[in-house]
Amino acid sequence: MYKPLNSDSIYSNQGNASVLKFLDESDRTILDIGCGAGDTGQLIREIYPQAHVTGITCSEFEFTKAIQKLDCCVCMDIERDTLPTLPYEQFDVLCFLHVLEHLVDPVSAIKKLLPYLKIGGKVIIALPNIANWRYRWQIALGKFEYTDGGVMDKTHLRFYTFDTAPRYLIQLIPQLKLEHHLVTGSIPLGFLRRQFLSNNIRRFIDNLGCRNIPNLFGYEILMVALRTD
Repeated sequence: MYKPLNSDSIYSNQGNASVLKFLDESDRTILDIGCGAGDTGQLIREIYPQAHVTGITCSEFEFTKAIQKLDCCVCMDIERDTLPTLPYEQFDVLCFLHVLEHLVDPVSAIKKLLPYLKIGGKVIIALPNIANWRYRWQIALGKFEYTDGGVMDKTHLRFYTFDTAPRYLIQLIPQLKLEHHLVTGSIPLGFLRRQFLSNNIRRFIDNLGCRNIPNLFGYEILMVALRTD
C-alpha cells in the first residue's frame, strides 16, 4: 500500500497470499514495490525460503517495520525520487500489489522499475475492482464515499475494473506480455453461505462466479505479465 512520505499510518496485514500462486522455486529475487510493513514479503519468504525479497515503501514508519521482515528495504517515493542502488541489478519478479491505484502516473512508475526486471521475468499486479457488485450497488444508491481502506480508500487516485486494468496498464507497455488475468472474490449468498453450504461448496460457487463473471464478482484483480524484450 502506498502512503504519503513520512505518513504515520502503517499498512500491515497477514500478507497477500494471492501472489503465491504465481511464484515458484526459480523466483529467487523479488522486488516488492509498495511493500507496506513487509507482510507479503515475509509470507513469500516463509513459503520460499530461498527467495530474497527487497521492499520499497515511501513511509518511514512502514520502513521501520519492513526492514525487520525483509532481506532489504528502501524508503523512497518511486514517482519522484531517483532510484537508489538495489541489492540486485535485475530481479526475477517485480510485485505491484495494491500500489498502482495510489499513483499519479502508474504506467510511468512501471516503466521506471522495468529495467530492474530480467528478460522473461514476471510483473505481478494486484488491484481493487471498482466494478465489484458491492460497489455497483452503492453507486446505484447514490453513494460514492471514501473510506480508510479497501476499494474506496481515500488515498486512491485511480480506479480499475477487470476489463480496463490490462488496457490501461499492461497494453501501454510494449515490453510486457500478459500471461494471467483473473480475480479473487465471492458471490453474495447471504445466510445460505453461513448456514447451509460447506466450505468446499462455497469455494466451488465462488470460483465459478469469479471465472465466468469476473467483473461482477471479483474483488481483487490479478495480472501477471512477462518482460519479453
